[in-house]
Amino acid sequence: MHSRSIRAFGLAALVALAAACSPAAPTGPADSGGAASIGPTGAGDGPSIGPSDGPSPSSLACTHQFRVGLVAQPGSLADNGYNQSAAAGLDAASAAAPSCFRIDTVASKTVGDAAKDVQAYAEAGYDVVVGVGQSLGDALGDVAGTHPNVRFIGVDAAPGPTHDASWQTNGESLFFAEDQQGYLAGVLAALVSHTRNIGVVGGLLLVPQVESSVEGFLHGAAATVPGITVQFAYASSFSDPAQGRAAATAMIAKGADVIFSSGSATGDGALLAACKAGVMAIGSDTDQALSLPAAAPCLISSAMKNVTGALSAALVRLASGSFTPGFHTDDAASSGILLAPGHDLAGDLLAATQDHLDATLRGLADGSLRPNVVIDGKTP
Repeated sequence: MHSRSIRAFGLAALVALAAACSPAAPTGPADSGGAASIGPTGAGDGPSIGPSDGPSPSSLACTHQFRVGLVAQPGSLADNGYNQSAAAGLDAASAAAPSCFRIDTVASKTVGDAAKDVQAYAEAGYDVVVGVGQSLGDALGDVAGTHPNVRFIGVDAAPGPTHDASWQTNGESLFFAEDQQGYLAGVLAALVSHTRNIGVVGGLLLVPQVESSVEGFLHGAAATVPGITVQFAYASSFSDPAQGRAAATAMIAKGADVIFSSGSATGDGALLAACKAGVMAIGSDTDQALSLPAAAPCLISSAMKNVTGALSAALVRLASGSFTPGFHTDDAASSGILLAPGHDLAGDLLAATQDHLDATLRGLADGSLRPNVVIDGKTP
């Protein structure tokens, strides 16, 4: 575990990462009450939910109906998380272009079974096969290589270097701006912290998206409350709740009163540790007050990836003839990054805090605010 004391002039380099600090933003007091809710408070306050670069429902009619098969990551389609959000994306695409899609979904118990489902959809003559989550990345790439006439879409997933032979031809990976996601969470954590000491538990450091989210969190906190202490730790597994719990508990013992997690099941352990200790938490990727109900009492929000909007827009683009193989990243400008409602703690935010969050989201969307994260010499 590490910590950084953030100064107005930049970030103290305690690990070998090149990162420059964002300009300091006006600070606000720690929250003690108020009725504001997280997320844009009106149509004019920020981007609408869901990417808006696809044709409108009235402008797209298809003479060919695309058969779309969605393979969920192992688990349930009703998980209040990635799987359910992806399934909702299929429904949204069908609603936007009713003549264009015939959809089917399947949830498997294991990654091996899911890989077989990807293969089965392709062999059954489906036009589009969607896979949810990085655990299906290689399977999508392998099957894409043997089915050149089928289009494949990976939701937060991409095949590895030895599995991606045709991905630039018939595959598309839908990714999200994790630097913005982490930045937004860092701003929120800094605004609501009473101790000026916050923490983030990440997943595997070797995964660039994880590092980008953690670094974004550091920069967001720095830009909001100069001098704030940010403790951070990376886990060695995405599936070890005990490891996440231990990391968060250690941070709380050193004064952290807000914990952000970006590491799947490992991160769930961190959120539950925050609840047990009576401090606030911020979830990631999906609305974790719904996907992890046990943590709802301490979750001030979740920094979400708009999976539903991204997949819906990708399918409508494909149906309109503009499928673009390779990699597509949604960010705040396309409403790909947003904050979940506060649920149990919705009434704990000051109106000034909500205004600051709305302004941050608008700045990320219009480019006037940049996280300035650098990973391996590159800006995400």
